Amino acid sequence: MWLFGRADPRYHRLIRNVSEALMSSQAKSLIDYIHQGPSPYHCVAETARMLDHAGFGELSAAAAWPVMNIGAGHYVRRNGTIIAWRNGEQSPAVAGFRMVGAHTDSPNLRLKPQPEYTKEGYVQWGVQVYGGVLLYTWFDRDLGVSGRVYTRGAKGPVERLVRIDEPIARVCSLAIHLNRGIRTDGFNPNAQKELPPLVGLMADDAPGALDRLLSAHLDVAVDEIIGHDLMLHHVRPPSLGGMDQAFIFSPRLDNQASCYTALRGLLDAKPAASTALIALFDHEECGSQSAHGGDGALIEHVMRRIVDGHAQQEPGGLERAAASSFLVSADMAHGIHPNYADRHEGHHKPHLGAGPVIKTHANQRYATDGETAARFRAACESVQVPVQDFVTRTDLACGSTIGPISSSNLAIRTVDVGCAMLSMHSIREQASSADVEGMIKVKSHLLSGHD
Repeated sequence: MWLFGRADPRYHRLIRNVSEALMSSQAKSLIDYIHQGPSPYHCVAETARMLDHAGFGELSAAAAWPVMNIGAGHYVRRNGTIIAWRNGEQSPAVAGFRMVGAHTDSPNLRLKPQPEYTKEGYVQWGVQVYGGVLLYTWFDRDLGVSGRVYTRGAKGPVERLVRIDEPIARVCSLAIHLNRGIRTDGFNPNAQKELPPLVGLMADDAPGALDRLLSAHLDVAVDEIIGHDLMLHHVRPPSLGGMDQAFIFSPRLDNQASCYTALRGLLDAKPAASTALIALFDHEECGSQSAHGGDGALIEHVMRRIVDGHAQQEPGGLERAAASSFLVSADMAHGIHPNYADRHEGHHKPHLGAGPVIKTHANQRYATDGETAARFRAACESVQVPVQDFVTRTDLACGSTIGPISSSNLAIRTVDVGCAMLSMHSIREQASSADVEGMIKVKSHLLSGHD
């Protein structure tokens, strides 16, 4: 029992210290989560590990599923996508789904199928630009390699995750003395010619260096390697920074921060009549059009099987469930940048650390409308979390999310939200450590059926 009352300054100091400790704990857990996910495949693996620890069971999309017993938790994964849910107390046809969607992928540089070549005495790797990369942030960085490798197996190719955190690759800048025009003409590198990183000096046995590197890290013979999906990542771990650790400095905040708060929200959610579901998709940064992207059929297949297999059956199926469902499309939001404040709409300037951001666009680049914004705003008020609004300037183009895709494909009411951040699509982004806990609370509240 405390020995001082609410009027005592020590009371408020204690409450603030407890709140800051919780904030710091969640922020540290977030950066640990991101550190485990240098590729979408690793992000999915870490998510699955946390779900396993919480008692969720993995199901195969190719197998028959058990009855969806009330309260049971399951998940399905395919490539860089994972969908997890906890069955509600009522049939989804009656109570619907409460859903959070996010994406596991981030803009980066990806290795070509046959990436290795030599030039002017150097060994280099050919790369492709994945998503809307801020290219200048990838120059002069220590880069490792991550992704998945396929090796020969008795029953077909075997998938192996690989992560090499050693500083192997570097995209080198051209000295200012040889490129003085950059100060007046700007930075506009040719992606084919100027992005390939240097990985070594040419030697007699240079050909096959990548396969030998993978072979050593996976402990397999070189001739067993038959395919890969590999990408470069910054080897420096995420960190808390700024005064009083107010900031998170990290790669892949967009959008693994939303993946983490969705996952944590599901794990913290209380039993409800509705079925709580999170869908963390790959390929959002390149349009979501893939077999397991947000514009693919996987999410509908999973939801239909949950409805059809639920222990409580009601007529109407997925179509009826959709009418009673609510989706939070969670992707990071554009925080106000003090050096570029004029790039924001004057009355919609989200600040880092000031709570979740509701994102709206009249032409449905975001799926939010008045009703879904009101529902999310009410949820924030219920858990005493502040909320902000963002619309892009009318004279600027607007990005998009999985929200409009999912809402149109599934006919589910959707709101687009996110935590405010800076340096979006940089190799190293910035957000507020204070926003993590608040977003988890709101998502957990909604996944618990309160909306």
